[in-house]
Amino acid sequence: MDLIQSMVRGILTLDGAMGTQLMSRGKSGCFELLNVEQPELVASIHREYIEAGADIITTNTTCADALCLSEYGLQERSYELALAGPKVAREVADSLSTAERRRYVAGSVGPTTRNLTLANDTTPEAIASAYADVIRGLIDGGVDLILIETAMDAANVRIAVEQVRKLSSEMPIIVSAVLSRLEGRVASGATIAKFVEELPMEEILAVGFNCSMGEKQQAAALKALAAVSNKPVVLYPALSQPQEAPNRFIKPLDTLMRAGGVNIIGGCCGTTPAHIEALAKAAARWRPRKIE
Repeated sequence: MDLIQSMVRGILTLDGAMGTQLMSRGKSGCFELLNVEQPELVASIHREYIEAGADIITTNTTCADALCLSEYGLQERSYELALAGPKVAREVADSLSTAERRRYVAGSVGPTTRNLTLANDTTPEAIASAYADVIRGLIDGGVDLILIETAMDAANVRIAVEQVRKLSSEMPIIVSAVLSRLEGRVASGATIAKFVEELPMEEILAVGFNCSMGEKQQAAALKALAAVSNKPVVLYPALSQPQEAPNRFIKPLDTLMRAGGVNIIGGCCGTTPAHIEALAKAAARWRPRKIE
């Protein structure tokens, strides 16, 4: 069963935070390095999320691009770390997939440390080069889809999409933006409508939002998105406060799912397998947003 067929059947559950789980185990520094130094640890977290009910697990590669890795002097290892991430996730996903329920691996592509529109110390070529190595590693490692996440700048997203399409004409691409504190805007300050307008939507399977957002922001953002896009919707917020209980976390998300506004639901910063377990159970009760 392919990804679109699965999305038609029901709301898919995305996993929760990787960094939170690694920090809870005493890890710090460059988490992507653990893909090669402690792959069994990364695999154990992927396994916990699938056992909690996740349909999609996300590779531990959000900061595997050279710009991010340069903060640790590891910029030359971008492809290596990006390749290792999906290999770890792939083994776990395949071992827990069944004929009735396939588990998918999403290749995480972060925003780098530069927003092209705002930064004055980078170039489109530098951004493209950073994305090229990590995306090549993810595709070579066997991901089922590319997740361009925590996006703040449509210019960065366009370049990332271009790099995916240079390597694969068929690879599904999902884009998830970070919202501004100002209602109806993404982190760059652009309105949601403007952000979507500037994306190569013909190349994108689904679009949505992740990371920090309040209940009102979630609902307002999905309403604004629905006004300009008929694409499937992904939503995976961070906890609204530290140690937020799973039942409190899922309450506003349950309302949005009940309204038929979501296709993929998950958790971002601070979320744990317990949050994903509660979310997966809630998602099973509702129908997904209709895919046109």
